Amino acid sequence: MNSENHRLQFLLQSLIDHTITKQELEELAELLKQSDDNEAVNVQMRRSWESNEAPLKNLDEGLYAKIVSDSRFIAAAPQKQTIIAKLTARNTLRYYAAAAVLICCFLGLYLYRYQALEPTSKSNTSEFAHNKGINEQVDHVVLTLSNGKKLVLDQAANGHLGNDNNALISKTKDGQIVYNLGNIDTDSSGELAYNAISTPIGGTYQLILSDGTKVWLNSKSTLKFPVAFSKTQRNVELVGEGYFEVAHDKTKTFMVSAKDMDIQVLGTHFNVSAYDDDNTVKASLIEGSIKANHNNSAILLKPGQQAVLRNGSSQMIAKSFETDEVMDWKNGYFIFRNEPIGEIMKKISRWYNIEVKYQGNVSNEAFGGKYLKSNSLAELLSSLELTGTVKFKINGRRVTVMQ
Repeated sequence: MNSENHRLQFLLQSLIDHTITKQELEELAELLKQSDDNEAVNVQMRRSWESNEAPLKNLDEGLYAKIVSDSRFIAAAPQKQTIIAKLTARNTLRYYAAAAVLICCFLGLYLYRYQALEPTSKSNTSEFAHNKGINEQVDHVVLTLSNGKKLVLDQAANGHLGNDNNALISKTKDGQIVYNLGNIDTDSSGELAYNAISTPIGGTYQLILSDGTKVWLNSKSTLKFPVAFSKTQRNVELVGEGYFEVAHDKTKTFMVSAKDMDIQVLGTHFNVSAYDDDNTVKASLIEGSIKANHNNSAILLKPGQQAVLRNGSSQMIAKSFETDEVMDWKNGYFIFRNEPIGEIMKKISRWYNIEVKYQGNVSNEAFGGKYLKSNSLAELLSSLELTGTVKFKINGRRVTVMQ
């Protein structure tokens, strides 16, 4: 999920929870007006509805009638239409409210109760964002500053976010985080100030480090990095998965530490996968060259090769890989190529925030296929069931895998 969709989901949820401000409502209307991705909007509406526990109160019945009869609502919720007659208005209000966002913004209707939550000025909008109650591990992209302060990036408005060690931190209109190092002496040999950015289950994020290196983080990942790099080296730490386009600097080696592997580069494009619940660390080279290090061993990779280190092993191996398979997450897909169901469900759980259980003797048969990550969990599992070798039962956030 990109930063714009994260912001859309937050605004939808604020609307449903009656916490949306006038300024945020105007921002939501503008986002929907500009969006050319109807599927992304529909996905966010479904997620907002499914994640909301409390029913929406005091929804005007006249407005309700207009919503459910509008063709755009019917298009947004085709699976719900067959059971509308069996549900009371109270039971369906949450979904209707989420779907109503698209309709109300274009019909000029206001579905919110204005409360005293509007920021007093534009300058304190980001303060409002990071002081609201958050569940950072599940829902949000969070930037942790060197003093421990947390900024919720996908909720924060564009513009100035804060300061850290004399660096000015801001968010651009396309969601990128920028560090202005104008007030920092980059030649100083003083102690480095570190920041960390963490993505939630079901979310991805892109940032640009102070040296110009671009990083894309996959879901459930954390990158720790200095606000400004030292005079001699550029070191970062990764848990999870990230794709790096490293800015070339022959005077400073760029080093990624991922579990028990260190990846050393000067300027290149590569992907690193190092989730805590995986049995391997993989460094996959797309362009340029990298050196993978573990203890006293090292492997120099060429494009199309990856270094693989198994947990507890003293030796790395080099092997070839399919670029589209490694880069699927960055391009919005799941690509499975001869993978057992256990590995597939591990990847799915990181995106859909589910608990996976196994019942009986589940087949070890390898699966393959290409699936859009914007599809619903039910759609993805239904496609896997077409193989005829596995079945799924969904109960809330628990998915049971059966023979």
